[in-house]
Order: sequence, then structure tokens, then C-alpha cells
Amino acid sequence: MRAIMKKFWIIILFSLSFSAISAQTQASADALFQAADYATAQEQYAKLIKRYPKHALYLYRYARCAQELGDYATALSYFEQSGNRYDLKHYHVGEIYMKLWQPEQAIAAYEQYLACANIAEERRMRVQDQIAYAEKLQRYMRRVEQLQILDTMEVHKDSLAAILSLSSEAGQLRFNAQGEFVYTNQRDDRRLWADSAHQIVSSIRLLDQWTEPTALPQDVNFSPAQANPYVLSDGVTLYFAACDSNGLGGYDIYITRYNTTTESYTTPENIGLPYNSPANDYFLIVDENQQVAYLASDRHAKTEHVRIYRFIPSLEKRYWRNISADSLSAYAQLKWYVQATPQEDTIIIEDTNQDVETSIFFVLNDSVVYTRLEDFKSHDAKKKFQEWEKLHKQLEADCIHLQDLRFQYNEAQEHEQKKLAPTILQLENKQSQKNIECNQLLYEIQKLELMHFKHFD
Repeated sequence: MRAIMKKFWIIILFSLSFSAISAQTQASADALFQAADYATAQEQYAKLIKRYPKHALYLYRYARCAQELGDYATALSYFEQSGNRYDLKHYHVGEIYMKLWQPEQAIAAYEQYLACANIAEERRMRVQDQIAYAEKLQRYMRRVEQLQILDTMEVHKDSLAAILSLSSEAGQLRFNAQGEFVYTNQRDDRRLWADSAHQIVSSIRLLDQWTEPTALPQDVNFSPAQANPYVLSDGVTLYFAACDSNGLGGYDIYITRYNTTTESYTTPENIGLPYNSPANDYFLIVDENQQVAYLASDRHAKTEHVRIYRFIPSLEKRYWRNISADSLSAYAQLKWYVQATPQEDTIIIEDTNQDVETSIFFVLNDSVVYTRLEDFKSHDAKKKFQEWEKLHKQLEADCIHLQDLRFQYNEAQEHEQKKLAPTILQLENKQSQKNIECNQLLYEIQKLELMHFKHFD
């Protein structure tokens, strides 16, 4: 009997000791969490979960640590395991899905949170604002355009104009003495920039003098702040950045066109995803002569830096359809843009021209643009343009394959990288040669057509 009692007290003492240790661990974990030391706090909660694998608070706090550390997949898993004891779970799940650019799931989580009682008014207002933004993002994500990214680099803001290598036909970019980004057209007779009031202004060269800057119409200067105007070689298509409540946040890229008949601009349109983001998207430049475009944004960049995405401009808009939410999010955010197309991915090709079979875009000169093959006067020029189209499609395919290889290289081990490197270099050289051939063909096409055009003028 005495032995049994002794064993009983040993068990009681062990249990009390064990409980005391657990209480100390929880207190330590809670203190670390409150001090924002989430990595160490997570380690403490992991120990507690090992002892109490179904403890709702420990699971919830472990999820919160993972959330703060940016491990969203783990956070979602542990939030799910924690059950519905803590109403704030739904709020945090909504926040995670917003970070992941999955607005549908975010809205569902936020609405679950709003259905809970005793929500502070300030938090309720924030959640309602988040739902409104998620609904906006959801609309934008229905049309995520596919871009064929060539490369991306991060540079200081002040280096932008020096780094961009534009052909003479694409105009000139520079910073003036006031630090304003100035675009000058290829004729060197018109300049556009955003002045100190953040309105886009224009100046014209008359002989050796530039006129006083005049603001573009209110249709263009529609927001509290505009910046970085750029005009295509057609002289009518204007890209610029603007801060607008209908955008995704910060500066977004807009497009408008000048109507020479009415001498007015069309209503500016937000060009959508993936060009724009909640960050500042500063400018879009399309060098049609070199068949290359540049997007500058401070997403995924350090303070006072911007990331430049160089890509191939496409005459047709291609939107992603039938892909996973994770893939769509990655494409929309331009997170190291993976061009490898999964088997379930399909691309919808949209053309604004009614005659899809013969729809083209070829700039002959400042006033003549061909939109159909039938527009060509020279049979040889038309034939060479069809050759250019084939070569350009091959170039696009090479770009997709090259981007896939680069992604594999970034993810590979050192020995695998050594195997991939020669193939990547070979494809880069091949791509460079095709670029030269494409540009040469365009020059020959323009030369042939202009000769025929002038002959029959």
C-alpha cells in the first residue's frame, strides 16, 4: 500500500512539474510573440504543439508566427488546424490571401470575419476597404496579359535614362535640371514631361526656340498626379503614369490616343495586369524599331530603386486562362516571370481588329500605318513581311524556351547548372542573331515599300 501511494505521489509531482514547464514555455512563447521575435516564438510554440497537438491556441499562434515570417502556406495549414475558436483567424487568412493575390479566397475569409460579433469599428472599416480592393483586384485578374520577358534588372531611380538603350526612332529620355523625366520625340520638335504640379505638359520647337510649356487637356491630367509620358512612333499613342483611386495603388500605367480629327485625347485607360501593381509603376516604353519594350516599377525593388522589365511587345493581347490560382498570381505580379507553360494553361488570343486573318501592324512612316497585308503596294515587301512574321514567331518561341531554361538554371544545383549553361548561351546567341535578322528584314520591307509608295504617289 505504501509503495502504491509513493508511486501515486511521484506521478502527481511529475505531472505538476510537466505542467509548470509547459506554462513556462507558453509564457516564454507569448512574450517572444509580443516582442515580434516570431522565429524564436515559433520554435517555442512548436514544442508546445508537440506535447498538445490539438491545442487551438498553440496552433493559432504558430500560424501567426508563420504569417509574420512570410511562410503563408504553413500559416494557412495551421490556421485550418486551429479550428474556429478565434475569430481573428478569418481576418488573418484574408490578409494572407491578399498577399498571395488570390482575391476570391480573401473575400470569402473577410466575409466570415465580418459575420463574427464584437468587431471593433476601426477593424470593420479596414476589412470593408480590403474587400472593396479585393473585388477590384479580382476584376483586373480576369485579364492578366502574357508578357514575353527577356530579362529584368534593378537600378537606382536616377540611372533610368542612362540605362535605357533606345533607337533614334523611339525618341530620347533624360532628366532635366529639376529632376523631371523628359521625353523628346524622334523629330526633336516636341517634348513632354510632368511639371512640378505633377501635370503633363508639352513644349514645341519653333526654329531654335522651345515654346512655353502648356498642360495637356484635363482628360489626360485627370488625377492628382501624372508622370513619365511617352509617345509611340505613330505620334498619337501616349503612355503615362497616374495616381488614381480606380488603379491598383501608387502610380499605374495608362494609355490614351490623340484624335487628329477632333484634336482631343481619348479617355485614358488603365492597361491592367501585369503592367500595374499596388506598388509604383512608373513608365512603359515601346521601341518599335528594336521590337523591345521596357516597364519600370518599384515592385520587388529596394528603396529608391526600380526594377526594369525588358520584354517583347506583342501585336496581339494574350490572356491567361484555366491556370491555377498560384500561377495566375505569379504572372500577375511579375514574380520572376516563368514563361514555361503548364499543360493545363491555355492562352486566349484577343485582337481588336475584325479581320483577324489579315490583321497586322506595320509602320511605314510617320503618317502611314498598315493594318492589313492587302495594304502593301509592293509584292516583294509583302512577301518579306510574311517572312518577318514567321521569323518573329520563332523568336518569340525561343524567348519562351530561354526563359524556361533560365528558371531551371536558377532552381538547379551547381552540377545541373553546368549542364544547362552551354544550352542557354547557345540559345542566347541564336536569339541575338534572329533579332538582327528581324530588324534587317523590317528595314528592307520599309525600303521596298517606300520605293513603291513614292513611285506610285
